Amino acid sequence: MDLGVKGKSVFINGGGEGIGVLVAQMLAQEGANIALADLNVEKVQETAAKVKALGGEAIWFEVDVTNQAQVEQAVHKAIDHYGKIDILVHIPGRGERKPFQRSNREDWDFALNLNLMGPLYSTKAVIDNMIANKGGSIVYVVSDAGRVGEVNNPVYSAAKGGVIAFSKSLARELGRHLIRVNCVALSAMDTPGGRKYQAQIAERKGITLEALQKGFMSSYLIRRFGRPQDAADAICFLCSTRADWITGQTLSVNGGYSLF
Repeated sequence: MDLGVKGKSVFINGGGEGIGVLVAQMLAQEGANIALADLNVEKVQETAAKVKALGGEAIWFEVDVTNQAQVEQAVHKAIDHYGKIDILVHIPGRGERKPFQRSNREDWDFALNLNLMGPLYSTKAVIDNMIANKGGSIVYVVSDAGRVGEVNNPVYSAAKGGVIAFSKSLARELGRHLIRVNCVALSAMDTPGGRKYQAQIAERKGITLEALQKGFMSSYLIRRFGRPQDAADAICFLCSTRADWITGQTLSVNGGYSLF
């Protein structure tokens, strides 16, 4: 399927593993130029190599998404290299994973800086260039926790809910510039991070990981956890010209965990 991204430049925050790798590969195969940012240098270099092995062009940056100066520097270097940024995909996110009554200011700052301020920093860095180029697409990876709440992740849920609200407001602000802003909301994913989180819950509950997963599975109409490819497919669709009339929306990719 032609996604209409040939010759476009994509900045992917969180391009070092999982979903970010797949998005980079898929868009590169469609002819897009890729700029990758991640805190893990080894992983982001591997992604860039994978893109180049497909015949695509890729540059990479070591970036802490909670550091506005680092984000802005990477985006500006990508613009200098490619001349523009047409698409922003912002993926990083993680919760505090403890009851609110046992959390503290350090936990709150971590959750808010990573999950809310990170997307704001990325957006602020790209929008002037998108406006100058009269168009663009921004996709944030969020969580259904931001729509329904999640036990032991209250500030994470608040932050993700904030990004959803921010995306709607920004879509109204930037629509006249032909810039689209959307979210992809995920639930339980079969990723290394997801499995690690499940193992922690199982240990805390004193049950096996298999028992915990079986209990989780009953909440999903499609009886499996999400795969990185499920998320990447939705992200790439929203990045593409196939979604040219879609903005201000949150697409839940969740196997029927929550229905809206």
